[in-house]
Parts: sequence; C-alpha cells; structure tokens
Amino acid sequence: MTALVRAKAGEAVAGHILGLLFDGTLRSGDRIDLDSIAATLDVSRVPVREGLMQLERDGLVSMPHYRGAFVSAFDAGTVREAFELYGMLSALTSSRAATSGDAGLRETLDKLIEALGGCDQVDEFERLAREFRKVVNLAAAGPHLRALLRTFSGLVPVAARFSIEDAMDEERAALRREHAALTAGDPEAAAEASLDHVLMTAENAVRALQRRGVFAADAAPPATGDRDRLLGIVRATTGGVRQ
Repeated sequence: MTALVRAKAGEAVAGHILGLLFDGTLRSGDRIDLDSIAATLDVSRVPVREGLMQLERDGLVSMPHYRGAFVSAFDAGTVREAFELYGMLSALTSSRAATSGDAGLRETLDKLIEALGGCDQVDEFERLAREFRKVVNLAAAGPHLRALLRTFSGLVPVAARFSIEDAMDEERAALRREHAALTAGDPEAAAEASLDHVLMTAENAVRALQRRGVFAADAAPPATGDRDRLLGIVRATTGGVRQ
C-alpha cells in the first residue's frame, strides 16, 4: 500500500492515473477501478473521484452517469492536441514578455538559462525548465490567461518529462532559442521559438510512447502546415505581434 504524502490527494490520484496511462497499464476504453486505486493509494473514494473529475476536464476520462469511469481516447492525437493548445498560449505570453522591457525578467531568465546549460540531471532540468516557463507566464499573462495555463497541469508536464529524458540536448537548445528571442525583445521570434519548442516536445513524447508500446508505431505524423496555422491563430489573437 502506497501512502500519499502530497497535501492535495485528488491531484495525487490524477497523477497516479496519468502514470498508468503513460506506462500502458490503462488503455483507451478501459474501465477505471475506483476501489483498487483507493486501496493502492490508501485514500477514500472522495479524492479518487476528485482526481477523476480533474482528468475528465482534461478530456482523458469519461464518467457517464452511474456507469463508472473510463479512459477516453488516448493516443498520439490526444497528446498533440494538448500541446498545440498549450503551445499557442505559451507563444502568446512569450510575445508579450518580449516587449515588456522588464530588466528583472531578463536577469532571472539569464540565470535560469545559465543553470540549464550545466545541468544533466532529469529532475533538476525539469525543475529549471518549468521555472523558466513559469517566470515568463507570470511576467506576461493576465489572470485569465494564467488560469487557462494552469489547466495544463496534468498531461502536458507528464508527457514533457519523456522529452527531457530522451532528448535533453534538444530541450536545452530550444530553451536557448526562446531566451535569445526574449532578451532581444523580438515578439515574433519569441512566439515562434516558444511554439516550436512545445511542438517539438510533443513529438518527442509521442515517439517515446511509441517506443514503449503505449502508442501504435504507425501513428500518423502531424498534419503539414499545422505550425503555420497555429502561429496564425496566435497572431490573430494579439492583432499581430506587437513591435
């Protein structure tokens, strides 16, 4: 029996179920055994339901009335869609941050990118990369945008870890491109670098899950032109990237 040490048991339950999805224990259409999860994590059914409700909001779980809980579609398309949405929001905040002229922001990003340059431990790299994104978001996103970004606290960070584990040098290079655009005050380049980074992370995660047998090896690649389409939406949202 695994005792929970996290204060928010519902979030811990959601994380546990995400782990079962990402290691292939749970598959699309599978029924989720609430009692088994409660026993494994040594919690009541209440936090189990709270965790399932969080995953239902993420589109990963369906809970038809009085019929239990089931895994929704979980495949390469699921991961790509989540990262596309997160990527557009991140591109929006990055473009705003680039024009902020905030010397404190640039100093903080300089320190983070320096620390990332000498980091080769997955846990520490993940912490620093998350802090980089958090600093940009806090500097440039208003309350509504921050609330939207917080909804990506489930699938996206879990999947992103696969990219850090398998392609840390690519992740480091992508963060450096973002840093360069942000410190240069170039909103267009910042939006592109942020979106490109998030889309790259998604593809690395998909490939990792394919290698592990969680996703089919012959999953269709992302559609041609998706990047430009997503950037077009970002530009339309901002009325054109501000100079």
